[in-house]
Amino acid sequence: MEKKKNKKFVLTPKMKKLLRIAVIILAIILIILIVWFAIIYPQIYFKGQEEKLDKGGKRYFEINSSYLPREEGRVITVSLETLAQHDYVEELTQVYSNKRCDYKNSNVKVVKRNGENEYYTYLKCGNYESSVDHEGPKITLNGDKEMDLSRGDTYEEPGVKSVIDNVDGEMDIASVTIEGKVDTSKVGTYTVTYTVSDSLNNTTVVERTINVSESLSSIVEANTENGYYQGAGPNNYIMFSHMLFRIVGVSEDDTITLVSADPVSNVDYSSEDGRFIDSSLDDWLNDYFYSLLDDDFKKIIVNSKWCDDQVTAANYNTTECNRYSDERQIGILSLQDYNLSLQDNLSYLDASNMFWLANFNESNNPWTLFPPAAYPEKIEAMSGDTLFNIRPALRIDADTKVLSGTGTAEDPYIIIEENSGRRNALLNTRHIGEYVNYSGYTFRIAGIDHDQVELIMTGTLSDDQGVTYQIRYDNGDNDKVYNPEEEGNIGYQIVNTGIEYIDTKLLVNKEITVPIYEGNITYQGKKTTKKYKARISIPSTFDIFSAKTDNSGPGYWLIDSSTQANTKAIVFPIGTIPYTGLHDYEGASVKLKIYIDKDAYLTGGDGTEANPYTISK
Repeated sequence: MEKKKNKKFVLTPKMKKLLRIAVIILAIILIILIVWFAIIYPQIYFKGQEEKLDKGGKRYFEINSSYLPREEGRVITVSLETLAQHDYVEELTQVYSNKRCDYKNSNVKVVKRNGENEYYTYLKCGNYESSVDHEGPKITLNGDKEMDLSRGDTYEEPGVKSVIDNVDGEMDIASVTIEGKVDTSKVGTYTVTYTVSDSLNNTTVVERTINVSESLSSIVEANTENGYYQGAGPNNYIMFSHMLFRIVGVSEDDTITLVSADPVSNVDYSSEDGRFIDSSLDDWLNDYFYSLLDDDFKKIIVNSKWCDDQVTAANYNTTECNRYSDERQIGILSLQDYNLSLQDNLSYLDASNMFWLANFNESNNPWTLFPPAAYPEKIEAMSGDTLFNIRPALRIDADTKVLSGTGTAEDPYIIIEENSGRRNALLNTRHIGEYVNYSGYTFRIAGIDHDQVELIMTGTLSDDQGVTYQIRYDNGDNDKVYNPEEEGNIGYQIVNTGIEYIDTKLLVNKEITVPIYEGNITYQGKKTTKKYKARISIPSTFDIFSAKTDNSGPGYWLIDSSTQANTKAIVFPIGTIPYTGLHDYEGASVKLKIYIDKDAYLTGGDGTEANPYTISK
């Protein structure tokens, strides 16, 4: 038998026509549904919510008739929030959502016009809002919205140019209320506020900012006799790139010299020819320290020549400089600068730690300023390969203005607005020098990259009772090379027991570099390095913020090591760093360097020493 062949299904012209009709009908139905659900129904729903608000508002004024306006043109407003709180309106929500409408800005207004009460209902729910007038008038000011004045100038109120409302039209500028005082005798930022309302009491507020500033050079000249601040306690504090500095004086060209208020590191001078240029200090200051400054502050630094002449012991009280270095962005103060700051043999530059001055004696040893309590003569020349405190100095532009501040330590002069980080901002978007509170300790930001933020503790490690954590090398090796993998080594103790003193949840592993010098520890000295992974370590003597800023509390270890016997870096309580002749039994505390996760964010604080950031993840 022959098999029957399967017939191929073919659409007839009539069937094709019916299919086209069906597709068109379905498309029309789909369009109708889209129009209904996307346009018509949301509008109907919104109108229903609007009617509920209108009804609730009128009911509110019906029951509380004493609230109704009594004077012609007077407007009384009740918000949706108030109506809901007192059960005049059930909860109003956005279409297709359980999200509430705008309870604060939605309202019902009643106006007294021609003896009658007229009601105006405004509701905002998502993208839908009532057509009733709810916008305040547009205020156009005379002059700029931000003005800059110098201290002592006269502030003349520029006033208002025009006021135009979308319903009431052009309004009398006299209807604008102007509030705010500008005291040009005081440096600061002032705000003048302009307020106006239309016939429905829709209000517009516009602010004008007036910055009253004063040139820093004129402030220094007014507060000094010879252009130099003198004595033990002048109010000459200034913030520079999130670090506290002090104003030294003003030059004939009106450039201003600043010096850090505290030591920031310990660096050897190490000059081969008895000059500042190409010394270890020069390299550290202009290659490393300068790179850490914010760009806005770098722009106002003036390249300058720094006094580095020879001064004999018989003439160390000189105030005249006979030799200057080549130009550099950053330098250090000279013995002459110090002498010019003295009053009754006291100076605000006197410190509890020893720090370098720029000059040399006849043997090419740099002069050092000693703590007065330890060395009454205060000045002595020392070997340049010694590690002493460094206080960077710099000169800034003659046109620098003071925006705020009174020059005290608590209220230093502000010359560039340094905005603090907002809550939830990432820590790695902040700045070198800002303060962070973490695990009960205060730290400073010392390094930032995409993977982590490096923090250095301002004090030293201690337990919950305030007992200082102290350690010593217990491995019997004279070279004392920092090694977190060698039992008995201070590095091992820090990563295994010191870690117990600090919360680890925000810490990340970081490849740390241990410098191992062939002899004394110097910035340009020959060395090899070893690398380890660790969440915590300790600073190098050459790190920013590694220096001891006062003589209270214990000394602490630094990471720098040497193959030379009994040579290691340790900060003594008075802030100096000996690195030779230290024996196995020497013990010291720990100033931690920690590495914070790149995803850590701010939860509070403003980054200052008084109110450091708090962080979380």
